[in-house]
Amino acid sequence: MATPALPESHRDLLEAPGIVVLSTVGADGLPQSTAIWFVLEDGVLKTSLHTARQKYKNLVANPRATLFFLDPTNPFRTLEVRADVELTDDPGEVFFEGVVRHYGQDPATFPAERSPRVIVTFHPRRVVANG
Repeated sequence: MATPALPESHRDLLEAPGIVVLSTVGADGLPQSTAIWFVLEDGVLKTSLHTARQKYKNLVANPRATLFFLDPTNPFRTLEVRADVELTDDPGEVFFEGVVRHYGQDPATFPAERSPRVIVTFHPRRVVANG
């Protein structure tokens, strides 16, 4: 099965430093949703997670997730990316620092927990664009 492409029609939502809702499946089988930062790197959606967080634990147990984008100027324009997830180490938090810079922040003073962190790469299985 071919990997679905991220639509050019919603490229602005993918490239801007916006907020996306990440949904994972918890140990109880119920969804857990969290607002996160993300980056589009070489056409691939990625984020950084601290390994103490529940969403990381959910992804280790079930490496599937949904990213839901909502256009802040038009609530009827959305993008849903259902994906398989790949978790890789982020030695020295180099990727994390890039995400923080993408959002106009200074990694040296950013108040998030640093180590240990992983890079979460989303490999789309289904993409639904509306609006």
